[in-house]
Amino acid sequence: MRRVLFYILTILSLVSAVAGKPIMLRVVGGEIHQGEIRFVRNDAIYFKTSSGSVVKISMATLNPAGKRIVNSWISERGGSREYASWIGVTNQSFSKSWPRTVYGPTSIQLKKVQSLSKKNLLIYESGHYRFLINTKVEPRVIQRFAVLFEATHKFVLALPINASGHYVDKDFKFPIYLFGDYESYHRAGGPQGSAGVYTPRNQSVLVPMPVLGLSWDGRKWEYKKGGSNRVLSHELTHQLCAGPAFSSWYIEGGAEYVASTRYTHGVYHTNNGKQRVFDYVRDKDGLKDGSGRRLGSRIPMMSLENFMTLPYARFAGGRDANKNYGVGLLLTYYFYHHDGDGDGAKIKQYIKAVQMGKSERDSQKFLLRNRSYFQLQEEFRKFCAKGGISLEFPRK
Repeated sequence: MRRVLFYILTILSLVSAVAGKPIMLRVVGGEIHQGEIRFVRNDAIYFKTSSGSVVKISMATLNPAGKRIVNSWISERGGSREYASWIGVTNQSFSKSWPRTVYGPTSIQLKKVQSLSKKNLLIYESGHYRFLINTKVEPRVIQRFAVLFEATHKFVLALPINASGHYVDKDFKFPIYLFGDYESYHRAGGPQGSAGVYTPRNQSVLVPMPVLGLSWDGRKWEYKKGGSNRVLSHELTHQLCAGPAFSSWYIEGGAEYVASTRYTHGVYHTNNGKQRVFDYVRDKDGLKDGSGRRLGSRIPMMSLENFMTLPYARFAGGRDANKNYGVGLLLTYYFYHHDGDGDGAKIKQYIKAVQMGKSERDSQKFLLRNRSYFQLQEEFRKFCAKGGISLEFPRK
């Protein structure tokens, strides 16, 4: 899917590079480029030449002097090589205001890439997604559910959280595997009892067709009324925010934030967001579409410090997983819209710290900001109490 131009470089001036002056690069064949490093993404260096063009260079092709230059560039910005993908471009994303209403496309221009056969999947592409389907389905049906995917893409990237989805290659399509039956979905790796899953290994979302509000009448797929696509919004958020090793509560809380946001006919509405979040977490019947965590108004808790440092396997597995997801959503909403001046400044600093490779403990210091975990716990508890949820933390 991604085409990488490999260059063998000779770096002529390490001193001038570190000082911020133009770098001279010599490639195979004797061609010389002059310019600057724009950013580093995983194993690729994006280099802007003096002519204005941007070339993509594999880190593996650099000679020792070139690697020293890149590593110095990364180090000066406070990052590590593993998490240098977001260095130098974060301010633009973090400075955006929180969106109120995000309009997705009203219709989708689909491109058919491959027809269905015994050997091949049916493949369609939209602006940002590639749909790989194991069942016969009409383009009008794909167009309708593709609106949800494209609207979610636009909404997540509109959030001022520097989502990694900003930094995929221009022509990259996020893969979505759609299955006509649950058996095929499970064989492909979809967990039992799930309505969709994100697989980091190949950056894919797997979805059984019935959860898209579709039913098979024996001849074709048709839409049926009712149902919720919240699980899909959740998994798409994981796909668009993949990469940095955030804490468990934020990985899932951030995805739940998108899932709980009101969505109607290709539009995300953030108005009345606080009430929806509390209803989603607390109410017995959840939201009007039936989605929600349904935890009630009294939630027994471990200490907030322990909750914020739970290993992912423990957070997402076991009998407390549903509760953990719900409280993770409350905590994410608190940092996004309530803590401090209500502008999300602290959690943006946390996100940036993680993206630059700082440890989780060091990154969480930006969330604490001269508070102890116990002080933060009390502030968070009072916030939830005003919304009608009593978090019952252990007494100190």
